[in-house]
Amino acid sequence: MRHLKLTFALLVSMCLPAMASATLISAGYQVNLNDSDPGLVVDSADYADNPFSFDLDEGESVTFNLFKIWTTETTVNDDDTVPQPISVDFNFTSPDLMNGSVSGNTVGETILWGTFQGGDLTWGAPLQLSFGALGDGLLEVSLFDTAFNSGIFGLGSYGAKVKAEVKLLAEASEVPEPSTLAMLGIGLLGVGLRARRRSC
Repeated sequence: MRHLKLTFALLVSMCLPAMASATLISAGYQVNLNDSDPGLVVDSADYADNPFSFDLDEGESVTFNLFKIWTTETTVNDDDTVPQPISVDFNFTSPDLMNGSVSGNTVGETILWGTFQGGDLTWGAPLQLSFGALGDGLLEVSLFDTAFNSGIFGLGSYGAKVKAEVKLLAEASEVPEPSTLAMLGIGLLGVGLRARRRSC
């Protein structure tokens, strides 16, 4: 009977998911922005590695500087106060091949009749991507709003770093391979037959 219990435990352990390990997150990114009039003309430069990569456990997140943004304009004119689109495209190679974008707007702002001027960057909803064989893995990418080139009586000379947060909301379930399921079925059948013989 002891051998039967050991055999059963071994077969079941073969079919259970392996102990959770960190998930490799890896993606390239591209910033798309307003680089000509009309609107506030802005430029960017990668700050993080492109592609970036790191390991995350379920529920963990990492926040980092993704890119720098700035304008070479010296004052906010009327056309600069009209919001212009900006987006960041993410192309993930791990944990799955998947892609999506986070979108927002850039705009020139003036306060107290132009005494204070600057650029504002605001983002929309975070990007959520499902992955895994069952589609139950979930990754979220958020970008943080920021102000850039703030100055007095004109735009300042300093841009800003745009932060990103990548969070592993849910790890994907592991699907047992068909051969493993077959082995479990045969093992359980053998255990059942042996138990039946002993009871006869």
